[in-house]
Amino acid sequence: MNVNSKLYEELSAQKIYEIAHKHFGSFTNIEFSLLKGGLFNTTYKLILDSPLREFILRVGPVNRQYLLPFEQNLMNAEVEVYKLFSENQIPCPRVLVCDSTKSIVNRDYMITEYIQSVPLSDDSIPQDVKDELYEQAGRWTAQIHSITGAKFGRLSDIQQGSGYDRWDDFLRVQAMETGEKCLEFEVFDRNVVSRIIKIYEDHSKLYENITIPQLIHADLWAGNILVRLDTITNKYELAAIIDADRALFGDVDFEFASPWITNEPFLKGYGHHDKVNDTTQALKIDTYRLLFHFIDTYVWKVQYNNMVEYENNRQKIMELLNSIENG
Repeated sequence: MNVNSKLYEELSAQKIYEIAHKHFGSFTNIEFSLLKGGLFNTTYKLILDSPLREFILRVGPVNRQYLLPFEQNLMNAEVEVYKLFSENQIPCPRVLVCDSTKSIVNRDYMITEYIQSVPLSDDSIPQDVKDELYEQAGRWTAQIHSITGAKFGRLSDIQQGSGYDRWDDFLRVQAMETGEKCLEFEVFDRNVVSRIIKIYEDHSKLYENITIPQLIHADLWAGNILVRLDTITNKYELAAIIDADRALFGDVDFEFASPWITNEPFLKGYGHHDKVNDTTQALKIDTYRLLFHFIDTYVWKVQYNNMVEYENNRQKIMELLNSIENG
C-alpha cells in the first residue's frame, strides 16, 4: 500500500501501543486498523477497552527532507485551524493530542476523537442526497471564509512568525520556496522556475484589492468532508471538515481556483460567490491555479514518485504559463 510515497511509513504494533499507553494510561486491550488513502500522513483507527473508546491516530511523514517549507509544521497548524473552526461552530475533529516531541517515534502525531462517518466521496452515499450535502458543505465553507486574521499566509508559517502584510508577498514567496525545492530535485529547470516566479512579480496589481486575510481551507474536496446518517431523522448530514493542515489566510478566490469542490450545489450553498465572468478575475484565478500545479508537480514527482500525475501537472503548468504570459 502507498508504495510510491516517500513520506508514508507504517508504525510497528509496539510503537502504536507505546503511543496509546503514554496518552491513555492502562487499558486491557487495544485494536488498531490502518485506514486507506494516505500518502502524506499514516492514519490508524484505535479501539481501546476498559472503557471502550475509539480514536484516530495520524502520524506525520518520514523523510522530511522532501517536504516543502510550509509542510514542516502542519500538525500544529491543524490544531489551530480546528480551534478556529470550533469557535465558529464549524464541525471538525476534536484534537486530544498533538505531539511533536519525537519521544516515541521520530515523527509528529495527532490523536483525535473518532467520528462515525464516511467521506462525501464514498460510493455508499445515495446519489439523490449528495446535492444537499454539497450545499451544506458550501454553507460551512462560507462560514470558514468569514473568519479573518491579522496576516496573510499559511497557518503553519504564521505560527512560526512569518506571516505577510500583503497577499502578493505571500504568493511570490510561496512560488520562490517551491521553486527552490523544484531546482534541488530537478523537477523544472531554472528558466521555467524563473518564469513562474516572474508571474507573481509582474501581476501584483491583480491582488491589490485583497486587503482582508480570510481563512481558506486550501485542500477542500469531497474526501475531506465527512458525512453521517442521523439515526433519528434518517437523513445524511455533514459530520466534519477535516485535513485542514494546509489552511491559509488569503483571498477566497484561492479556494475557488481548485476544481475539486466547486459544483453547482456547493456554490448554491455558499450563497454569494459570483461565477467568474470578468477577465481580470479569470487571470487572477489562473495565477492561483499555476501555484497549485507548481506545488503538485513537485509533490507528485518528488514525494510520491508518480510520473503520470507529475507529467499531467507539468503540462498544465506550461499551458498556464504560456496563457498568462501571452495575456
